[in-house]
Amino acid sequence: MWIRLKNIQVYAYHGVHAHEREHGARFEIDVELEAALEEAVKIDELERTIDYVKVQQVVVSISTAKRFHLIETLADTIATDVLAQFPAREVIVRVRKPGASAGVVLDTVEIECRKRKD
Repeated sequence: MWIRLKNIQVYAYHGVHAHEREHGARFEIDVELEAALEEAVKIDELERTIDYVKVQQVVVSISTAKRFHLIETLADTIATDVLAQFPAREVIVRVRKPGASAGVVLDTVEIECRKRKD
């Protein structure tokens, strides 16, 4: 089964350029977790599944506690921590930086990071 958290929004200070690190920006983050949840479904108990509120808290904490130059590093850090803290077999993290541009019109830049437990 997959649990998907779509479009977690945080205001943070990630970026290579000084103005990004000084003024900050809004970031959008998706987290997808694949896990064996058959037991949780059978007994209908939160303790047997992945608490998505706790996943959100981890994402917000990582996103706001440290400043990253690259959103690639942010995505990788989130994926690594989520996979370590929750009983998921696989995690996909997408980080979007709306309005990021290099002099062109652009809706968003998106990074996707996939990690799997061995």
